[in-house]
Amino acid sequence: MIWNNPDKIQGPSFSPHGVIKVGVVFILLFPYLLQAQFTDDFSDGDFTTNPAWSGTATKFTIDAGRLRLQAPAVADIAYLTTTNEAINHAMWEFSVQLNFNPSSSNFVRVYLTSDQTDLSGPLNGYFILIGDTPDEVSLYRQTSTTRTKIIDGLDGRVNADPVLLRIRVTRDDQGNWELFSDAGITGTFASEGTVTDNTHPASTYFGVYCSYTSTRSSHFFFDDFLVTGNPYVPPPPANYKDIIISELFPDPNPVIGLPEAEFVELFNRSGIQINLAGWKLSDPSTTAILPNFILEPGSYVIITATSSASAYSSFGPTLGVSNFPTLNNGGDNIRLRDASDNRIDEVTYTDAWYKNDDKKQGGWTLELIDPENICAEEENWVSSEHPSGGTPGQQNSVKANKPDLTGPRLLSAIPVTATQLKLLFDETLESTVPSTGSFVLVPSIAVTAVSFASSTLRELLLEVAAPFQFRQPYSITVANIVDCSGNSIQPGFNQVSFGFPEAAEQSDIVINEILFNPKPFGVDFVEVRNRSQKYINLKNVAIGNFENGTVTNPKVITADDLLLPPAGIMAFSTDPFTLLAHYPKSQQGIIVKVNALPSFPDNEGSVSVVSEGAVVLDNFMYSREYHSVFLRDKEGVSLERIHPDAPTNDANNWKSAASTAGFATPGLPNSNSVITQVISGEVKIEPELFIPLYGQPDFTIIRYRFDQGGKVANIRIFDQQGREIKQIANNETLATEGFYRWDGDRNDGIKARPGYYVVWFEVYDSSGAVEIFRKRVVVAAR
Repeated sequence: MIWNNPDKIQGPSFSPHGVIKVGVVFILLFPYLLQAQFTDDFSDGDFTTNPAWSGTATKFTIDAGRLRLQAPAVADIAYLTTTNEAINHAMWEFSVQLNFNPSSSNFVRVYLTSDQTDLSGPLNGYFILIGDTPDEVSLYRQTSTTRTKIIDGLDGRVNADPVLLRIRVTRDDQGNWELFSDAGITGTFASEGTVTDNTHPASTYFGVYCSYTSTRSSHFFFDDFLVTGNPYVPPPPANYKDIIISELFPDPNPVIGLPEAEFVELFNRSGIQINLAGWKLSDPSTTAILPNFILEPGSYVIITATSSASAYSSFGPTLGVSNFPTLNNGGDNIRLRDASDNRIDEVTYTDAWYKNDDKKQGGWTLELIDPENICAEEENWVSSEHPSGGTPGQQNSVKANKPDLTGPRLLSAIPVTATQLKLLFDETLESTVPSTGSFVLVPSIAVTAVSFASSTLRELLLEVAAPFQFRQPYSITVANIVDCSGNSIQPGFNQVSFGFPEAAEQSDIVINEILFNPKPFGVDFVEVRNRSQKYINLKNVAIGNFENGTVTNPKVITADDLLLPPAGIMAFSTDPFTLLAHYPKSQQGIIVKVNALPSFPDNEGSVSVVSEGAVVLDNFMYSREYHSVFLRDKEGVSLERIHPDAPTNDANNWKSAASTAGFATPGLPNSNSVITQVISGEVKIEPELFIPLYGQPDFTIIRYRFDQGGKVANIRIFDQQGREIKQIANNETLATEGFYRWDGDRNDGIKARPGYYVVWFEVYDSSGAVEIFRKRVVVAAR
């Protein structure tokens, strides 16, 4: 179209890519334009058809083959839109004439893309701003009513009267934009800038928007619209594990070399581009919504808090999000779900995954070892080996081929109701639910239904035909169970025992061992024992302190089901990995990781166990004075309970763990454990030979039982010459049964010499009747 003064400028109008428009004839020099979404030069004198424009149509007209604003002389806005889906490999071109110098009140927005026909309201899309205060040509992104400048064109570009302008904008399928302008329509375009933005990947409409004052209501002209490109085609939906969590940074302090901010790294292990728009990254309490971002195959992206995005941008593509889930240092559950809420990946990590006591203190990331081993969990993660502490946005430093070649293991079974049994396995199973015939219960009960108990695919829920009975031992054997790598469960790892749990009452569970003064860089632990005949679920049972008859600082052991059988022993620590490093003889013990334990002072303190129903099951007021008199260094030595049925707060019922057992036995029977049966009216010595300090046990128990309590006792140790070397009890009132302990020490604190000794036990009642018991005991040497 020819522009004539004053409303047109003489000469042809130029289009890029070899398109020259003369009159209404287009000569297509590039096949690229065969993909044109629409062209409109208004030579037909009609903007309501071919293509159809709509909006505030009464304010527009066709004037000499151009679209012209012809609105009443009042300050207002006007707009028109037409259908347009071009967004990928797209080009937009158009000419604008403004017969005034633009301002903040008189300007144009040309919407390249929009999801709404009403350009005056909330919408999602991109527009070119021509004018405003800076007299610029710039590209903006609009999200609802928020407009963000993403290409800042040269200020003063349209500081003219009139304004004659040809605009060209290009965008590829990766969201790379470039804006060009030709001021004066000379045929030469100048780049206003580039940007990568994928926030809004689709388009429905193209349009023009005019903001004007009363004196400018007829001075806007538009012509020669040319739009080419392809619509946004949604990629195939992502499958489970197409995108994986490949690196975690829960504890960025102290700083080793990375920014002091948490992040989660995602990796696209699929062969397709995947748009993360609307995806959710969450922990149990917080969910972050990911923005529009195309993650290429084999590529990484760093997810972090909005405030930390700039710190990580130099490491690789980074998405800053609000509500970034806090990564708990000790462990957390992190889930990745797509925009339709389908589970894509899930990681439930603990700080034991570092497998390095120093690195888990902070500053180092957790890295996935083999991204192709999508079934492995804790064994496929380890602390980073990179000198900076991690590898955000790039291949992990520990990357290696680590295929899953072993079958799953059945870890536990626990009834959650009288007719439902939950099974826990050590790894993810294949998604096909096993048949009911895969399970055999003894005593025999038929399994009627099977389902997965959680999204982790590590738990199965069985429905059974008859209710479980209290205090009845059961076992279950499973077969034809396959992990997600296709490995079958093997004999020896497919059977566990269980029972139907009952509520714990006071003294059903007792404190059995405690380490309150650990080795340097070591950790405390508390061990409990089930002294009842019940199967007890430790879910929501807590360990706390005990002050003035009240439990304080309670820390829940676990929020999951955890069965403690009759006579069962279980230790709890915040760091089983370190504990086993210090006490390797406990490798076969049952040690459960907990998120926290209360504080246990080194000299004296308290520990309590409280049920979910707030019943105090047991409490112990410990002291370092309970340790063996022969121990020079009590650091790293636990106190062990001697007899499960003796009073917890009887000092005689506690002893330092034996040196031969490694000075602690977490999760194992105590090295000092003694369970002696005594006939009424008898005093018994066990063992009759012991080695002080080095034996197991390194003491002897003087146990008694009478027909009634209230008797008074004197107990002394004599050597072979009849000399008293140790006074054990002096006029002490006895219970019906109980015991005293001799560690092989003398009254002066020196260790007794090896040899034979006599335990002289005198007891009398209120009537004056006296009984004397003499028992032989041998102190040996190694």
